[in-house]
Amino acid sequence: MENEKEIISLIIYVSVLIVILVVFVVTFFLAYQRRKTQLLIEKAEEKQKYEAELAQAQTEIQEQTFKNISWELHDNVGQLLSVSKLQLNMLLPKIPESTKKSYAEATETLGQALKELRQLSKILNTDFVSSIGLQESLETEIERFKRINFLKIDYKVQGDKVNINKKDEIIIFRIFQECFSNVVKYSKASNLYILLDYRPEELFISVVDDGVGFNPDMIKKGTGLINMRKRSELIGGNFSIETAKNKGVSIHLTYPYK
Repeated sequence: MENEKEIISLIIYVSVLIVILVVFVVTFFLAYQRRKTQLLIEKAEEKQKYEAELAQAQTEIQEQTFKNISWELHDNVGQLLSVSKLQLNMLLPKIPESTKKSYAEATETLGQALKELRQLSKILNTDFVSSIGLQESLETEIERFKRINFLKIDYKVQGDKVNINKKDEIIIFRIFQECFSNVVKYSKASNLYILLDYRPEELFISVVDDGVGFNPDMIKKGTGLINMRKRSELIGGNFSIETAKNKGVSIHLTYPYK
């Protein structure tokens, strides 16, 4: 009888010991998993922070480059063209009557080139874009493309205008400036549809062309497309591209107000 009690006590003791050991192992495992998960989260956050800082640095470098190009175009190239136009006008009295018409056309073309150059230098200048705002910058760029007469542009604005962060405005403008440039260089489109929609909680911008489109697999490889996506992520926006061969390209950006 005494032996049976000892055996039962031993069994209870061992069972309790096993339960304690199991609880300890489970607790240790859960703590280890929590710590491992926390480290992975911290690592992911550090990577995200690094990529954001890198994108910010690249954006700042690009903006400074644009500004330098703007100054160069306005102060140097623009001045050279202005002097050339002035010299041509001084030669006008010496031009034979038979060539005055062609001479006048050449002078007018030079004047138009000078006007376009000055407009381009403004659009490249971050300070100018910041001073007139996103909507006005987009409209200035649209008017510039209309003068080129490369394609037909249908531009619409919906909702009441909302003022947003100036730095974010510049980034959004640069995204669509690159988008317009891609349309001109690659799309072979006849029509371009642009929508600027001020929604209650967000700004929605859509640019759609009816051009040749491209293989969707190229979205992950194109440097310009990657840059546009990274810029949108930098300001907390949602950037998307829809395209297919011979189906045109649709680019959408949703920017939540801050």
